[in-house]
Order: sequence, then C-alpha cells, then structure tokens
Amino acid sequence: MAPAHVDLVFVHGLFSSAKVWKTFERLISTDPELSGWVSVHCFQYPSPVFRLRLDRGITEIDDIADQLGTYLETELAEATSIVLVTHSQGGLIVQRFLARKLSNGEGRDLARIRRFTMFSCPNTGSGFFLTARKSLKFWRHPQERQLRPFDRAVTESQRIVLGGVVHAHNFSDKECPIHIEAYGGNSDNVVHPVVARGVFPSGGVVDGDHFSIVQPADHSANAYIKVRDALKSAAHPRAATRADTNPDHAPPPGQQQGGHTVSPPFAKLEGTLKGNERISLVASVLSRASPRKVHVLAGLGGTGKSRLALEIANRARQADRKVWWVSVSQLNSCMRTIATELGVPEGQMTRAWMGEGSAPDLVWRMLNASRRPWLLVLDNADDPKQLGPRDGQVSDGTGWLREPATDHGLVVVTSRVRNQDTWGLWSKVHHVSPLGEDDGASMLLERTGGVGGTNEQARLLSAELGGLPLALRAAADFVKAVSGNKVSLLDGCVTDFDSYRKALKRRFESPPGTRARGLDELLGREIVEKVYGIALDLLVRQGLPQAAPALKVLACLNIAPIPFRCLVNGPALRESPLFPDASSAQCEAVLQGLVDLVLVDAHEREDVADPVLSHVLTLHPVVHGILRDDEDVRHRRTDYYGLAVRMLLNATKDKDPDIPTNWPLWTAIAPHAREVSRACLLGTVPLADRSVVVAALELTRLTARFLIAGGLLGPAQDLSLPVVANCASFRFHENDRELLALRHEKGRIALERQDLEAAEEELRQVVAARTRILGEDDADTLASRHKLARAIHEQGQWEEAERMLRPIVAAENKVRGPDHSDTLVVRHTLARAMLNLGRPEEAEAEAREILEIMLRDNWPPPHSEMLFVRETLARSLLAQKRAEEADAEITGALRDSAQPPESPLMMRLRYTLAKVLLGLGHAPEGLRELEDLLADRLRVSPSSPLLKDVETWAQDTRRYMSDPNQWPPAKN
Repeated sequence: MAPAHVDLVFVHGLFSSAKVWKTFERLISTDPELSGWVSVHCFQYPSPVFRLRLDRGITEIDDIADQLGTYLETELAEATSIVLVTHSQGGLIVQRFLARKLSNGEGRDLARIRRFTMFSCPNTGSGFFLTARKSLKFWRHPQERQLRPFDRAVTESQRIVLGGVVHAHNFSDKECPIHIEAYGGNSDNVVHPVVARGVFPSGGVVDGDHFSIVQPADHSANAYIKVRDALKSAAHPRAATRADTNPDHAPPPGQQQGGHTVSPPFAKLEGTLKGNERISLVASVLSRASPRKVHVLAGLGGTGKSRLALEIANRARQADRKVWWVSVSQLNSCMRTIATELGVPEGQMTRAWMGEGSAPDLVWRMLNASRRPWLLVLDNADDPKQLGPRDGQVSDGTGWLREPATDHGLVVVTSRVRNQDTWGLWSKVHHVSPLGEDDGASMLLERTGGVGGTNEQARLLSAELGGLPLALRAAADFVKAVSGNKVSLLDGCVTDFDSYRKALKRRFESPPGTRARGLDELLGREIVEKVYGIALDLLVRQGLPQAAPALKVLACLNIAPIPFRCLVNGPALRESPLFPDASSAQCEAVLQGLVDLVLVDAHEREDVADPVLSHVLTLHPVVHGILRDDEDVRHRRTDYYGLAVRMLLNATKDKDPDIPTNWPLWTAIAPHAREVSRACLLGTVPLADRSVVVAALELTRLTARFLIAGGLLGPAQDLSLPVVANCASFRFHENDRELLALRHEKGRIALERQDLEAAEEELRQVVAARTRILGEDDADTLASRHKLARAIHEQGQWEEAERMLRPIVAAENKVRGPDHSDTLVVRHTLARAMLNLGRPEEAEAEAREILEIMLRDNWPPPHSEMLFVRETLARSLLAQKRAEEADAEITGALRDSAQPPESPLMMRLRYTLAKVLLGLGHAPEGLRELEDLLADRLRVSPSSPLLKDVETWAQDTRRYMSDPNQWPPAKN
C-alpha cells in the first residue's frame, strides 16, 4: 500500500532560525524512501538576543505557540497527517501549543498531528551558564527565562501534555493521543540528555552535541533515522498515532493502531542492583516455588520500580524466557506487536482491534498456549483502569492484566498504586521502598566514580534524600558535573556531596511558599514530575481534586509522623477555602488516594496506645522538600497556614499542656506546632490575615507551655524567644497583649533555668504592661505577678516574696476561687516562702491542704505542680526531723513522675531525696545521689544556682564520711 502524504514541520530553538534545518531538508530531499510523499515546512519565529528598537519587544512563548497554531490552520489547512520535529526551545513551544489547545477544549483539532519528536529540548530546564544568564541585570529575555530549571509555566504545560496527549485514552475536547519522543545528544553540555528526556516515556540518546544533533552527517546518522521512522510511521496505514488503551474504542478513520517495540530497554541497566530487600524480591519473583504468577511492584515515583523490573527481565532472559516489555502509555500498540510475534493472523488481529471480538482475549489465548516460558512486563501502570476491561475493574482479571493459565507465564507490573484490592487477590503486591543509607551511598559513590566525597558524606546525603534512587541519580550527576568547579547557589558553592547536602537541606528546611532562590538547580523538574506531579494528575482524573491541596497542607507540617485523625476531625478543614464543602467521606477518600499512590505513607505506631494518635501519616523527605517551593502555597500562604494553625489548635482544644495526661497528644502535635508557628511568624513574607497571626501566637504560647512543663526548656526557648524578638516583622509590638503572653512564658523559661535576674527583669516589665492594659487583678496579670514573686523568692528574698504573694492569693481566691489550679499554685509558692522563713509547720499544713484539694479534684499524680508540692511537703517534714515520713513522700513523688531525670523538676526532687538520705544517716547513698545529680547538672545547666548548693552538700558529706564530727552546719 502506498504511503499517505505527510507534512513535516520543523520548529527551531532559541536565538536560532529556519536555517538550522538545511541539512535535514537536504537529506530528506535525497532520500529515495521518502520520495514523493513528504512535504517539508519550517515554522519561523523571531528569537533575537536583543531588541535595539525600544518600540518593539521580544515575542513571548505563549504568543509563539498561538502563532504556530495559526500557521498550521492557514499554511497547512489541507494537511491530513502532520509530523512535528523541534530543536531546543522549539519543543517547549510545541508543548505550550498543545497544552493551550487542550485547555481551550480544542483537543479534536489536534487529531491530524501524528508524531512529535524533540531534539535537545530543555524539558527540565537548561543550567548551562545559568548563573551568568541570571546575572545580566539589564537583560530580560522572556524566551530565555522559560529555559531556566523548574520554570512553573513549562511544568504546567508538561502536566497537561502528559495527561491529555501522552497518556490520553480517547479523542475528545480535552484529549488527543499523539506519540511523543524526546531525544538528547550524547555530548550535549547545554541540555544534558537526562534533561532532554525529561518526563516523557519515549525517546533516548543520539549522537551529537546541542547543535550538531540537528546537523546529521548522512542518512545513517541516528538522529536522521529517528525522523525518518517518525515519517514512515505517520504515513503507514497502521501508523501508531495514539496511546489509546481501550481495545473497544475504534480510532478515527485512517488512524489504525500501529506497532511499538516490546523489547526490554536493557541499555538502561546501570550498575549493580542495590539493597538486599530488592535483591531478595527479584529472586522471589523468579522463583518457581512462588505461588503467584502476577507481581505488582508498587511505590512512590522515583523509587526504582522500573529498574527492578528491568533486573527481573534481564535474569529472565538469561534463564531463556521470552521477555516482552510493554509501556502502558502505548499499551494497545505494544500488545498488538506481541500478538504479531505470537503468530496471530493479520485479519483476525485487525477485526479484534476494531471491536469485532476482544483483543485482550485474543492475546491471552495465545500467551497461555505458548510452550516457551515467558515474562510480560507492564511498565508504569499508574492508572490501573487502563489494564482492566471496559466495564469492570482490573481486579476482575478479564482485561489486559490477567493471571496466566499456564505455568510457563509470569507477569510483572510497575505502578504507584499499592492497594491490594485494586489488583485482586490473585496478584502479589510488593511495596518498593527507598534505599537504605548505605545502599544509597553506594549508588552515589559508584555513579560519581568516587569524586564526590567520602563514604560518610555520601551516607549523609543519601539520608537527606530519603534513599530515593531518582533523586540520588540526579544528585550524583550534578556533583559529577561540577567536580573541580564551583557552582554558586545563593549563599554558598556546591562542589561535592557535603556542599550539595547542605544546599539541599537549606531548601528543604525553608517553610513552604518561601522560595529558596538558587537551589532549584539541585532538583530537576523530572524529579518533581515523576515523584508527585503525575500521581496528583491521576488523583484529579479519579475525581479527587482536593488531593493536591491536602498534600500541600501536610507539607506545611513537620517531617515527623502526622496524627492526621485528630487534625481532620475538627471544623477547620470544611471551613477552609481550600476545601469548600469537604465531607468526612471526601477527606477519607483523599487521604486514601494519597496513601494508595504512596505520596504519603500510613502506618500504626506500636508504642502509642491511643488509636487517634497511633495512626499516623509520613511524607517522604523528597516529597516534603519539593513542596517547600510550591507556587500555590506561596500565593495562598494565608489559606494554607491558616488551615494548618486552626487544625492544630482544634486538636489541642481543652487539652491543658501542663497536665501529664494530655502529654501524649502534645508530644505528637508539638513538632508540627513548632514548624507551623515558625513559618507563620518568622517567615520572610508576613501573612496578610491578622487573625491567622494571632492564632499562630496562641499556638506558639501553648506549645511553649507544654515544652516547659516537660522540662524541655531549650526547645521552648528556641521557639518563643525569636518570635518575641522579631514581633515587628509581623506587625506586632512587644507590649501587645498577645506578645505579653509569650513574654510571660519567656520569663517562666528563665525562671526554670534559674536565670533569676533575667526572669525578674522580664516579668516586672510584663506585670507593668499587663496591669496597665488588663488591670491589676486580671487573671493573666495575676499569673505574671505570681511568677515575678517566685523569681524574687528563688533569689532568697523570702520576706519580700511573702509580702507579694499574700495579696495575690487573696485576689486569686476572689477571681478564680479557692480550688482553682492557679490559686493552688500561688498558695504553694507561699508555702515554700513559709518554709524558707523557718516556719516548717505552717508550710506542712499549707502543702497538705493543697494536696487534699488536688486529690479531691482528681489531679493526676504525675502533674508537675503536684510533684512540686510533694517535694515541699518532704522538705517541711525533714526540717521537723521527720526523715522517715519525708523519705516516703519524696520517693513516692519520684516514682510517680513522668519527666526525664535531667528536667529541672526531677533534679529538684533528686536533690531533696539526697538530703533526706543524709537525714536518715545513709551518707554513702546520699553522696552517690549528689554526685549523679552534680554530673547531670554540669551537663545540662552548668550555670544553675542549684549547682553550688549541690557541690557544697557533696563536699560536706565527704568530710562527714571521713570525720563524723564534721557534719555540715546546714544539716537541716
């Protein structure tokens, strides 16, 4: 059959013209295979380096894309079969053209475009001389800017093209299957081959650098052969012009299915397979003892599922199995090629593919009849419906994926979906996890040839990247490329594993929505697209458009496990503009969708009893890190952070952070509260909504209280002090009541650290400001007055402290009531003043009354204030020579405490225990306790006033043990 006429359109690149295609035109005109049925056209557009005339600008890519559309509509109005071939930026122009047509609902207009081949297209951005290009302050070239790595408009165009063209099912307003191939030059230093391939599944590497790749020497040059093959495929009656995977959907007239290669891409096998788990998995799949014949390799994009499948295919080939490799994006065409190889007659095959019978039934009858052992690999089955029957599920086993009915057959599927129900019980789902630190380090060292740094540096970088093979390869290639050079990135240079890791860490630790400029070159767009972009598109097609904002909200939290149930149960989610009218069922479906595609990982913590807290989600570090630079979060920071803050506040509502029974919740929430608080209050761009800032300040205060209560004074200080110091950056004054609440906690931290002068100074200022704003007897003012009295008391000014405390107790009785916790806390400080003033009987009576109220009101025994009161009671008893009673009280308090041994409260309890032991005459035991306490105190807080007391008691005890007549004068 004579070939149909084909119109070939060449599109040049940046700073180029139609002249670049002269060699191709000459070769085509002298090729006898193409004679008479190929017409060559060159789409020309302006791409100058500069415009000298001020009245003329440089055309932007969107306008060039529209200009291409006009060209095809006018100059090629009669063309029925078009092939597009591009160089460099030309590929981005065609992608933008396709994306804009699909976005406008004009997908059917693209049906006459049969093939699209790109050479050296900067699909993930060109880093060539990027620093120099950016540094030209007076040069603003709209075309050059979209060649930069990670350009957002290019990413969006590729996302549309992948969904609506590469992975298209049908011809419709929003879809048009076109076969796309992307090729890089093996010596191209402007657009690396990995960048040129980008996110497109078809293509490869051909001879040439960035310029010679489109200057083939003769008809045997592989770049020319690829163009000729594209032309012949478009002209042939069975041209492969669509990626439709529905066997019952007949293509438009003249667009019958064509064949694609089904040979495994063994050339992509690089290095040895890493990871003992992966090596064992390969062996188990190929084992004849395995009860399953269908194996699904499921995991996050970039975890190396295809590499695993290729290893299995290679070993199967070595064992003399026939191996077929099917890219699911070209499922129909590939399966037709398999049918041909299995000997299906052409007529029977054509009728089945046209809908007269079942193409899957036909192919599987032949597979099951084959006597030679075989392996079928179905690669990138991210949308399992493509493998199922038209009106059913893939788990039915009646579509393209089935369980072999012969012992000779074996099927391996790679997919992001790991839900066992999706694949059916007749399939074995293997979760492909990222590599461990050592295996990731081996990959880095081998791929760089050891030029990137030491083994330990490689391990640290592997851990930072979470062992994701795709990211590890990108890191290794980057480090190898800059070896011996210095690539400046914002505030440093990248030369090796260590500097790469530090640059990456700065990016990953920046709050979402705050661009860490200069670090985008570290992670190419290919990683972004493969790791989460494609998966989010799949969820949108599954009717879950909320998946993207949900993932971004999770990324606003800490990398720590997320107790999602207590976060999504409140009203915050459905009240957010990000999730209008979100129901519980929708939220559950979104979370399940994210889990199924491994964008988040769900697991149960065995060390947590509460089911609300034990079920947690985690994000892979690369997913979490990628979203730190998300444009949507950057533009809608108030919406995202407003939701994050309100979810955390709802989860902790009525959960007093000072009460130990609430500590499991606060332990789970605190890392996320600290992360969100810092992002809201210390970010580079202030939040526009004041109510979100106020909510973030409250979250900061509550979190600081929890940290103080648990004795974590360092983290409490790291959280609250920068917020107070930088309050002007989010338009607050240090004497605003919201900041006074945090300054109160700042004073408490100084008080617990025994930095008493600093505590007194801060609290005096807070008391003065709160008295002026709220009044002398306001509850918040009374709280600060009490802490100020404590600071004075701890400095040994007991008389003054008692004078201050008595009116506070009276006011608390009036404002809060005699049994309120705040009233009891103030009464306890008064009891301590009585004790230090030499009135232990009064102190004992006060302490017992306080404890009686606490027990009556069901205070939990581990409550820090309750333990503190028991320590005061023990000291009161010891001062009255009742050492046995004091021992019972203090040992009971230590037994009930849930705080770490080095916390301030525990050290106080241990100090009292040592004095009780000495009071009982147990000098060796008391000295041992004092020495242990001294060691801990030196390590945790060497400047503590308590340290001097402990040293004095230890020295006096040693003297007493050598000479009993030298008992210290402060023995009481």
